[in-house]
Amino acid sequence: MRFFHHSALIAAGIIVLTATMVGCHGSSTEGTASHGQAVALDSCRLSDTTSFVKSGGERCAIYADAHIVYPKGFNNKAATEQLQRLFAAFVLNAPDSLNLNDAMRATVSNTLHQYDFVELPADDQGAEDDGAQLVYKYNTTTTVNVHYNQNDIITFCKTEVVRKNDKVTSVTHRYYSFDLMTMAYIDLHKLFREDAMADVTQLLRARLMAQNKATSDDQLNDIGYFNVDNLTVTRNFYFGDNGITWSYLPSQLAVDAIGEPQIALTYDQLAPLACDGSVIHRLH
Repeated sequence: MRFFHHSALIAAGIIVLTATMVGCHGSSTEGTASHGQAVALDSCRLSDTTSFVKSGGERCAIYADAHIVYPKGFNNKAATEQLQRLFAAFVLNAPDSLNLNDAMRATVSNTLHQYDFVELPADDQGAEDDGAQLVYKYNTTTTVNVHYNQNDIITFCKTEVVRKNDKVTSVTHRYYSFDLMTMAYIDLHKLFREDAMADVTQLLRARLMAQNKATSDDQLNDIGYFNVDNLTVTRNFYFGDNGITWSYLPSQLAVDAIGEPQIALTYDQLAPLACDGSVIHRLH
């Protein structure tokens, strides 16, 4: 148990941070790419909690849980280490100085610290009555799973669910793809020519219109797509059997009620816009 000062929230208060033991499965599973070596996968469960008391007596308890499926082995030692570094850097957003185990622990720790500057409402009806004080609970669950594993491409999906006083307030999905042939993160410049980005954007806009049976931006606005003018080709995409799907975070493109809009384009549509060496040529 550790005690430390939380100057951003209280002039005089207590914060308690308790870490649970990290548990990783001993047995691994394998994800097999359609061509080439299999990626051996393992998983780890972690949890951590912190709480603090404001000077007014309100207490906030924060819980962070994570279930992370990660690459345990691929091809040889050097390739395994390279894939794990890519996984830690992009999926876990960890600095190069951290190894994979420390990066997974940091994922949970960083989740807790996002609440360091949270402002607790003075009279939140959703807070639980703990007798002498109000209790505010934040639960963040992070899950990382393999979403796609074919054609020497592996995609991980990181899902984050936030609950406040047991009510879900946020759900996000982020996708990260790696080319197992070149051992590299698949960014947009590895997919498309630089001069083709505007064309991809127009394809996304047209597909969004078709999906919603809309014929104008005004009609999309009426449905809840308030940010169509700023529609862009983002890095949040994943591969499928027939094409690539872009997933947009809540409030990025539309109102929260719509959730996370997804727009799918076929490989036939995208192939003419692909750059030299693009994985689209492999999939098309």
